[in-house]
Amino acid sequence: MRFAIISDIHGNFPALNAVLADAEENGAESYIFVGDYCLSNPYPDECITRIRELDSKYVIRGNEERYLENLVGKDQSTWTDGQMQISYWNYQNISPDNLEYILSLPTKLSVSVGDVTLRIAHSSEEFIEDAEGRLFGPAKVAKRYQDSFITAETFREDIRKCLNADVPFLNAWAALADGVYIFGHTHLQWSYQSKDGRKVLLNPGSCGLPLDCVEGGMPYTLLDISDKETVTVEERRVPFDMKNYLESFKASDQFAKANVWSKVIMKELQAAREHLTFFLQDVERYADEIGDKQRPFSVLTWEQGFARWQGRCKECDSMEELP
Repeated sequence: MRFAIISDIHGNFPALNAVLADAEENGAESYIFVGDYCLSNPYPDECITRIRELDSKYVIRGNEERYLENLVGKDQSTWTDGQMQISYWNYQNISPDNLEYILSLPTKLSVSVGDVTLRIAHSSEEFIEDAEGRLFGPAKVAKRYQDSFITAETFREDIRKCLNADVPFLNAWAALADGVYIFGHTHLQWSYQSKDGRKVLLNPGSCGLPLDCVEGGMPYTLLDISDKETVTVEERRVPFDMKNYLESFKASDQFAKANVWSKVIMKELQAAREHLTFFLQDVERYADEIGDKQRPFSVLTWEQGFARWQGRCKECDSMEELP
């Protein structure tokens, strides 16, 4: 059985279509979607519809779906802040059927292929505690590589070195039963496999918003399980016309209605690395400096904080560790 593993689409419909076409060309028989279908790029409804149209699939929800769930039944006349504009826009622009679908999805799945068990969750914390975020979360990756692009091979080697040197991770890894552990969330494509091939960790990266500083397209992963229950992982990157996509992004209704968030995401798309964390840290400092205690941030503080952040950093290379 050949699975295409796809995660963190975040409303990027052209990227999803490109990845699905590549997966079909390469013989994918079934699809595993690992959550976060909205709240960044401007085509969430189209992405959800496309996923629902696929015949053979396993789908779970991610953390972003919770932001929409929290808005169900709320008074929309109170949605006047700046910070949550992206959530409000998504809630109002995802069809009721599609919203019901993603909110009804499970948070975890277990799938058996012969004697091989696939365990699927949005975050690796379900399997290896905090190892991924602690060792190489997207903010740490952005700080490590600054404004440089790297190859996928370099990234894989750096992650393997981090994992092999970390005792807490190695202990968590040793405690896992044989099987394939599939997750997303960090927007970083990587995998880790035991010498006998019977135990695998697999993050396909973000199909719609990669943050691993790797040039070369939008990531997903092919997973093969043979009749002899041999597990093979192939990490793929699909070419993507980023220039034309960003032009369509700028013309979107999301760009008009959630402008600050959209601009930060566009910077991430261009740079293939984390920016949002550093912007949120900076706007929090700005609000404290001006004595603004309102949370979520008001439209004025949100927009003025963004203008300050843009002026203070060149592609945000003055990056700080997460607190």
